[in-house]
Amino acid sequence: MNKARLYLLLLPVTAVLAAFLAWPLLLVLWESFFVAGNLSHANYSSLFVKNLYRESFFTSLALSFSTAFLGTLIGLPVSYAIHKSGRHKSFLMALTSVPLTFSGLVVGFAFIVLLGTSGFFTLLLKRFVDINPLEFSAFLFTWRGLVVAYLYFLVPRMILTMTVAWSNADWSLIEAATSLGAGRGIVFFRVLLPMLGPAILSGSSLLFAVSMGAFGTAFALTGTAVKILPMVIYTQVSDMSSDIAQADALAIILTVTTTLVIMLYERTFREKRTSA
Repeated sequence: MNKARLYLLLLPVTAVLAAFLAWPLLLVLWESFFVAGNLSHANYSSLFVKNLYRESFFTSLALSFSTAFLGTLIGLPVSYAIHKSGRHKSFLMALTSVPLTFSGLVVGFAFIVLLGTSGFFTLLLKRFVDINPLEFSAFLFTWRGLVVAYLYFLVPRMILTMTVAWSNADWSLIEAATSLGAGRGIVFFRVLLPMLGPAILSGSSLLFAVSMGAFGTAFALTGTAVKILPMVIYTQVSDMSSDIAQADALAIILTVTTTLVIMLYERTFREKRTSA
């Protein structure tokens, strides 16, 4: 197939991306530079001036890095266990996909029903362990509660990504390294980790991106109590206060930050692989 035909085949995809991604993003970028009808960078500089925007930005970063790290840490061994589960693998894979079918609001309310003050597990613990329901469930409506709730739909993404990676791994390399006398540490760091590195990178960066943009779960659990960028953007376009230009600027900051972090992930791994 020559290049001309290849470009023709890419035209529909390019048109869809331009219409539903590039053009709306350009409109948001353009509107973000207007304050009271005049061109200004005030909407962006406010990130460094107003405590609310600065706090929400760093809280979003902390939340996303934490959930990406914990999701990767949990997803790696679980995905390996599923990979080695034999005839139960298809069932476990289907079961892993179930959390991805629920919307963020459903996940948030589910955690309230299970772990809230009158939640199912909370009442069980009150009956058998004699805990204080108010003290136990208080964490759910804080930053820590968001970490737990986010892991519910982030860990399955890591598991699905890594299960495929385990299946496609070249295990003969590990056998060869072992037969040559390499210890477990060397096999892990010099053979297994470089082999699975791209999958781990793609999975963890996906977890970071999803966490940065997650809205429904945070809205259901904490409302506007926990200051993260998606919630602050929501307040800027809600009935509480309407500032579309400021919301546009925060959305651009959210998009650029997520993109830069993912690019940094990829560049770091590429440099390590080249040096190895």
